[in-house]
Amino acid sequence: MNERIKAAREARVLAQNNDTAVLSTISKKLLGYPFGSVSPFMLSAEGQVVFYVSDIAQHARNLSVDNRLSITVFDAAESGDQNTHGRLTLTGNARFLVDESLGELYFQRFPGALSYLNAHDFKFWQMDVEHIRYIGGFGKIFWINPAEWLLLEPQWNSADALQMIQHMNDDHADACGLILRHQKAEFRNYAGTVKMSSIYPDGFHLIADERSIFIPFETDCVTSGEVRKQLVKMTHDARESAAA
Repeated sequence: MNERIKAAREARVLAQNNDTAVLSTISKKLLGYPFGSVSPFMLSAEGQVVFYVSDIAQHARNLSVDNRLSITVFDAAESGDQNTHGRLTLTGNARFLVDESLGELYFQRFPGALSYLNAHDFKFWQMDVEHIRYIGGFGKIFWINPAEWLLLEPQWNSADALQMIQHMNDDHADACGLILRHQKAEFRNYAGTVKMSSIYPDGFHLIADERSIFIPFETDCVTSGEVRKQLVKMTHDARESAAA
């Protein structure tokens, strides 16, 4: 894997480990000044940005006039110099999502957003990523192009993804816990509930202790069969490690 592709994958993991982004739009009220806000977001399977906002939100009003958008996420430092930690800015053009099939996947990630369904002014948007700026720390600075950022479209749809997630939660919740404890040292002794909340070609999210944790696959998966093989291997590795 060359350096640029490696940086693109690191950037995707950084994005996946954040549930909220700073959204910067072009202000209608302030006549073109940049305007920052925050919003939950998720990535599509390929890597486009999906978010769910009210029409009355300032950033939605701005996008209805000028659809240029950037989002920024970062690895927040608990102490020390924030500049030594990763940060990522994605820019592109936002549009309404006419096909809301991604909505069910969004609600799987953010179940609290289901309450907004009764508020008729909430809509799904997608930003088609055009420029990617990733800084992984001092000396790790990249402009990444969309071909390096985006993944191949998987051979499954939103309904298939939801089925895979439900299957893991209904029949293999123990495997989710094993994988989490094996992959993340801070959860090594965690005994609470672990649930899967997403599936991507390059990994999946687990929910534990009210936190969302992204677990990358070793290799990208294009088919559901490849996902299954990766999950079986990760479970096997986790069991062997726990028994050692």
